[in-house]
Amino acid sequence: MDAASGSSGRRSILRCALAGAVLLLIGACTPPGLPDPITPTGLTSVPTSPPAAGTVVIGLDGRAGRLTGFNPYAIADFSPAAQAAASLVLPSTFVVAADGSLTADPDVIDSAEVTTQDPFTVTYTVDRKASWSDGTPVAAEDFSYLREQLLTAPGTVDPAGYRLISDIRSRDAGKTVEVEFSEPFPDWRTLFSPLLPSHLVKDFPGGWGAAFNADIPVSANKYRMNSYDPITGQISLSRNDKYWGTPPQPATVILRLGDQSDLLAAFSRGDVQALWFAPTAGVATALDAAVPADLRTVIPIPATVQLVFNTTTGATSNPSLRAAIGAGIDLAEVTAELTGDWPQGGAAVTSQVHLPSDPRVIDPGQIDQGERPVATDDQAAADALALAGYTQGGLYASDNGVILRLTLGYPNGDARLAAAARDIQRQLGEIGIEIDLLPDAAPNLVETRIASGTMDLALLPIPRGSSDPVAAASDFGCPAGDVLGIGSTVTTETSATTPTADGTDAEFPDGADAPTTGETTVATPDGNPTSTTDGRPTGEAAAQDETAAPRTGNLSGYCQASTQRQLVDAITGDGVVAAADPALWSDLPVLPLIQPAAVFAVSESLRSVMATEHRGWMWAGPLSGLPTWPVS
Repeated sequence: MDAASGSSGRRSILRCALAGAVLLLIGACTPPGLPDPITPTGLTSVPTSPPAAGTVVIGLDGRAGRLTGFNPYAIADFSPAAQAAASLVLPSTFVVAADGSLTADPDVIDSAEVTTQDPFTVTYTVDRKASWSDGTPVAAEDFSYLREQLLTAPGTVDPAGYRLISDIRSRDAGKTVEVEFSEPFPDWRTLFSPLLPSHLVKDFPGGWGAAFNADIPVSANKYRMNSYDPITGQISLSRNDKYWGTPPQPATVILRLGDQSDLLAAFSRGDVQALWFAPTAGVATALDAAVPADLRTVIPIPATVQLVFNTTTGATSNPSLRAAIGAGIDLAEVTAELTGDWPQGGAAVTSQVHLPSDPRVIDPGQIDQGERPVATDDQAAADALALAGYTQGGLYASDNGVILRLTLGYPNGDARLAAAARDIQRQLGEIGIEIDLLPDAAPNLVETRIASGTMDLALLPIPRGSSDPVAAASDFGCPAGDVLGIGSTVTTETSATTPTADGTDAEFPDGADAPTTGETTVATPDGNPTSTTDGRPTGEAAAQDETAAPRTGNLSGYCQASTQRQLVDAITGDGVVAAADPALWSDLPVLPLIQPAAVFAVSESLRSVMATEHRGWMWAGPLSGLPTWPVS
C-alpha cells in the first residue's frame, strides 16, 4: 500500500468514527418523555429455525397484527390464536370432543348432574386435585366470579345462560358447587367452560377487562402460557408441571402468527407442522398444490361477521332505516372482501339463530334453510328510506334538510374488515346514506363505544357457542335490567303487553305465564323510541345516562316483547329458537353477512390427527386435541 492510499484509508476510518460519535451524541441528547417506539403491526416474517424435539409449531394468520387479549368471554379478544391458547391453558367443566359430543372433562369434574328439578339445580363435584398452577384450588369461587362478570361486563360471549342462575352455593371447601336456576335450563352443560382464575382476576388492576391483555397468567389445564411476543407474533406454551392429570405428549407448543405465504413456505420446509388460517384465493391455490387433500380441511369458525345496528338511539333505531341499509348492501361484493376472494372463506347466513355450517343433525322442520331474507334491491332501499322519513333531493338523503349521516366502526388492523367497511361505505353512499368510517382498537370499539350505545353501525365478527337458544337469547334478548330480561329482578306491576315494531300490542301466550311488565324501550315506525313506565330513560336521554348498564352479549340493544317470549321459551326448553327467526329478520337488529371459515392443514407426521372424526372442531377448534398429538 502506498502512502496516499494509506492516508485516504485513515481519513475514511476517522470519518466513520466521527459519524458514530455524532450519532451517539444525538442519541444521548434525545429529549426525555417521548413515547415508546411504535412496534410493527404487520407480521411479515417467519423464523426459519426448525423446531426442537418434542415441540409442535402451528402457523396462524397474523394479518390483523397484535392480539388484543386472551379473555375467551370477551368479544373484542376473539381470534383463532386466543381461542386455541384458552382451550389449552384454562380448565373447563365440559368440552366439545372431536366428534361433536359435549362431555365432562374427567380431570376437572368428577361428576355433574341435575340433582333437583324444583328449583332446577345442577351439582358439580370438582376433582380434589384440580388447582391453578400457583397452588390455588379450582373451586366454587371461580364459578361465582364468572357468573358475576357475565351479568355485567360489556361485550361478552353467550351470557344469557348465566342470567338464569339464581344462586351458587359452595360445599366441601368449594369442591362441591350447587348451581340453582330460576327456570329449567336444558343447555346447562354449556356453562363454566372455561373457568377463569377468580383469585387473580378480581384483584388485577383493571380487573376483567385487563387481566388477560398480555397473557393468561396461570393455568389449570395441560399447558401453561409462557409468553406472547406481539412483535414476532409468537405465543409460547409448555407443559404445566403442576397438572394433576395425564401430561400432554408435545412438551412445547408454539403458536406462530405470520404472513400466510411465509407460513406456507415454513410448513413446506418442515419448520411448521400445522397451519390454521383463512387464506386469500392465491394462497389457497398454493396450499392446495403443496398439501395433499387428506391432510387439509376447511373448518367453519363459530362466529358470524355482522353489521350491528344501534336499535335504541339515533337514526338506526328506526327499523325502516335498518331495512334500507340491508337492501342497499351487495352481499357478494362484501363477501369477496371479507374472504380475500377465497370461495370457501365464508358461508352466507340464512338464519339469525343458526349457523349455516353447523355439522350437527338438525330437525329440518325447525330451521328454514331457504333463501336469505335480505336481498340487494335499490328500489326497496329507496322505499324504506322514504318510509323512514327521508327524501332524496340531492346526493344524500335528508330529513328536514339534515343529511342522513351515520358512523360505521370496525376493529383496526384487519385489512379485510377495512376493505369491507369501505365497500359498505361506497354502496350505502350510492343509495343516499353518508357513512363516516371509524376504525378503532377492538376493546374500545366493543366495550366502550358499542356497549354504551354511542355507535350507529359496527362491522365485526361475533363469536358464539354451540347452543342456538343460548346464543340467540344472548344476542337478541332484553337486558337483565329490563322488566322482560332473563333473570330480571324488576317487578313493575302493569300490563303484560308491549308495543312491537309494527305498532301492535304483543300478548304473551297463556297470560299466567307472562312476566309482569311495563312498556319497554322499543322503536316505533317513525323511529321515536317509546318511554318506560318505571322511570328508566329512553332515546337520547338513555345515551346520556351515565349510570345505564353497558350492553353485554346483545350489542344492538334490541328488545321486543314477542321475540323475548320466544327466546325465553327456547332457552328454558318450552319452544324452538327458530320461532324467533322471522321477527329477527323483519326487525333486523343485526345484518349477518357471513360465517367465516379457515383451512387446517397438517404435515405427514401428524396424519393421524386428520384420521379421526372432527365434526366438533367447528366449536372447539382443531387445536383442542393437541395434547394427544404424536411427537417425533
